[in-house]
Amino acid sequence: MHRPSSIASPKEILGSGRCQSKRGEASSHRRSIEVRRDIKLSFKHHGSFKEYLIDVWSVWWFYLVIIVALSEFFFVIYDVQTGPLLFFRIVFGLGVLGIIPGFLTVMAVFPGGGVNTLEKIALSIFLSVLISITVGVVLGIGPLFQASNNIILLTGYVILVDVTAGYRRYSFVKRSR
Repeated sequence: MHRPSSIASPKEILGSGRCQSKRGEASSHRRSIEVRRDIKLSFKHHGSFKEYLIDVWSVWWFYLVIIVALSEFFFVIYDVQTGPLLFFRIVFGLGVLGIIPGFLTVMAVFPGGGVNTLEKIALSIFLSVLISITVGVVLGIGPLFQASNNIILLTGYVILVDVTAGYRRYSFVKRSR
């Protein structure tokens, strides 16, 4: 009986083709492993988008983005200029202006992770800057160019794209089962 030395070991064995079994043997091995409770080989099945969102560990990014965007929204609306909250306003502001809109756009366009991490980071920053500039230009057309109007539009965009990315991810997970 083969006892893997690491998590990567079974993946290497399966990938190399050294692990061969007759039809049905693999499923019986899987059932015996599950019965012994050595490894749990199942995923949570979510029947609806609401159930998917309730599983916080699967969609932690969904809630983190909403918390950061709404926190920045309130910091700007209440004009936080001093104290320790100023630090959070700056950090969350950089996130809302420079990372989050692009990250969510990438998540909505590539729900299955079709891009590697470096590409995802680069696209997130580039798209965030592009979206922030576009919002600024649209607001600059009229007399609406103010920090509060900018953050209202960006927060609205972030929440809308967050829900879209969450639903696209849910649909991808549901289809891949």
